Amino acid sequence: MKLISPVFCRMIMVFEIHGEDSKRMEDKNYYDILGVSVKASLDEITSAKNHLAKKYHPDANLKDGIDTTEQMQEILEAYRILSDPDKRTEYDKSISGRKAVLQTYDLHNDSKMSTSEEGFVAYWRASSRLYEIIEESDTLYRQKDASSRLAQLALQALKPILLLRGAKIPEKYWHPDIMNWLLFAWYKNRNYTTAYLLTLYDEHIKKDMSMREGIKLRSQYSRYAHSVKRLMKY
Repeated sequence: MKLISPVFCRMIMVFEIHGEDSKRMEDKNYYDILGVSVKASLDEITSAKNHLAKKYHPDANLKDGIDTTEQMQEILEAYRILSDPDKRTEYDKSISGRKAVLQTYDLHNDSKMSTSEEGFVAYWRASSRLYEIIEESDTLYRQKDASSRLAQLALQALKPILLLRGAKIPEKYWHPDIMNWLLFAWYKNRNYTTAYLLTLYDEHIKKDMSMREGIKLRSQYSRYAHSVKRLMKY
C-alpha cells in the first residue's frame, strides 16, 4: 500500500463536529474555509484566497495523483461571497447566532498548536511545521553566510520537536508521510491513543509493504531524522 503523498502536509483537514452533512454548501463556514476571521478585510480575504488557490489548484496536484477540485471549488465559492460587500453582509446575518459546523485545521497557525482539544491533529501539525523548517534548512548548508538563518530555524524547530517528544512519539515517526497515515487512522477512531496508533502503523508496514519498499522507506526516514539532528546542532 502506497503511503499518502507529502503534499497532504499542506492540506486543510475539515472534520465534521456535528451530525449535519458537511457537503451542504449552506453549512460551510466560508471564513473557516479561507482561514480568516469574521473581521478580516477584503485584502486579507483576497490574500488568503490566493495563498490557498496556489496549494489546491487541481493542475498543481494532479501530478501527485490528488484531486483537489472540490477544495478549490469551496475556496472560490467562499471568496465569491466574502469579497462581495452585499453578499457578505447577507451571509454574516445568516450565520449569526449559530456555531460553525466545520473546523478547519491550519498547520500554519502556530497559536493553535496545543493538545487541549485537537487530539492527534496537534502532533500532525507540529510534524508538518518541522518538515517545512527542515526543507528550508537543507537548502542552506552549502550557502555562505547562512549560519544566522540556520540558527533561527533551529530555534523555530524547538517548539514542534518538544511537542512531539512530549507526546512520546519517537523521531522515526516524525516524517510527514507517517504522520499523515497516523492522522487518518486517528480520524477513523479518535479514541485511539498515540501509542496504539504507532502500533497500527508498524503493523501496516509489516503487512502491506514488501521488504524492498520497507527498506526504501526506512532509508528515506533515516535521512530526514539525520537532517533534524543536524539542524539542532545550531
